[in-house]
Amino acid sequence: MTTILPGRPETLTPDQEAKLKSFWKLLFEVCDGTAVGKFTQTKELKTILDRQTGDELRLAYWQAVKYDNPDALILRFLRARKWDVEKAITMMLTTIHWRSQTMHLEDIVKKGECLEDAGFMHQLRAGKSYIHGRDKENRVVCYVPARLHKPSDQSAESLEQFTVWLMETTRIVHQESADTSCLVFDMTGFSVSNMDYNSVKFMAMCFEAHFPECLGVCLVHNAPWFFQGIWKVIKGWLDPVVASKVHFTSGASGLSKFIDKKDIPKSLGGDENWTYQYVEPVPGENSALINPTPQQIEEKLKLEQVRSMLISDYEGMTLKWIKEEGNRSQEERDRLRGELKANYWMLDKYMRARTFYDRIGMIGEGGKVKL
Repeated sequence: MTTILPGRPETLTPDQEAKLKSFWKLLFEVCDGTAVGKFTQTKELKTILDRQTGDELRLAYWQAVKYDNPDALILRFLRARKWDVEKAITMMLTTIHWRSQTMHLEDIVKKGECLEDAGFMHQLRAGKSYIHGRDKENRVVCYVPARLHKPSDQSAESLEQFTVWLMETTRIVHQESADTSCLVFDMTGFSVSNMDYNSVKFMAMCFEAHFPECLGVCLVHNAPWFFQGIWKVIKGWLDPVVASKVHFTSGASGLSKFIDKKDIPKSLGGDENWTYQYVEPVPGENSALINPTPQQIEEKLKLEQVRSMLISDYEGMTLKWIKEEGNRSQEERDRLRGELKANYWMLDKYMRARTFYDRIGMIGEGGKVKL
């Protein structure tokens, strides 16, 4: 069994729990407009607060939570900012704004594997990045065969949308006991023509600024000698914490230090007889989202109403939890969290287009994951 890491909801120290409560208190104050003068606001954050109302930020926050533990999402930002509450909430509000106003991430998830976007679909059909298996720390593994990438094969917009779509999809297969990913850049056969500095910079920005504490380890596998010069450039962009997660491996023996050989595909020298093969969208799989029946429209409305009430109850119980000395309210918060998660998965078909990972059974009914 994988040990739950420090700084998670189940492993908080008293001081960390106090920081979490302080974050929630400040978040409520931001959303109800009473946070003015209560913490240092960067120029960027002031601009965001001028452009989005508290209600809009609140809605965008809960859209980002989805099926997740609300505390766990906040704790990612607190850990990323070394438990500095003001810096953490600035980071999260900036991310919420980026998700809702810059990337329009919910629209990307809703659109999904859109056949009309040839550049997006090329990433999937070519197998340029995919989720498969877990590493020795039980982290989900995402493989990136770099030799398959040609910068001219798609627009920057299509590639960026695919990147955030895959990151958001990977969130689904994270587990509470292993809530980060193992990213494997397979550099076998890589040449200079495959290098795309802009896409690497965008991915690094996503991990550092908007998907904090989601990257557990990054393995640069079988890199050719000339990549040393490229790495010097890339390393200069990275936050030192992210850079420290990058390891260079070579051959199956190097990769097996992080992933059991039985779980490494044969194409990389392992024992697993598995090859990525894309499964095309199935006609009608998104009918509830694209062309819902009157009954489905009614069901969605009822589920949204239930979710709104659950969120209100959770927030009310959180305000009570903030003020109390012990954890008498925590049990009720946990119950409401479970109901919010169940509610999300009933709404899922109305909010998220089916993916390759749904079609192959990795993401199952009610969000059950099978890797």
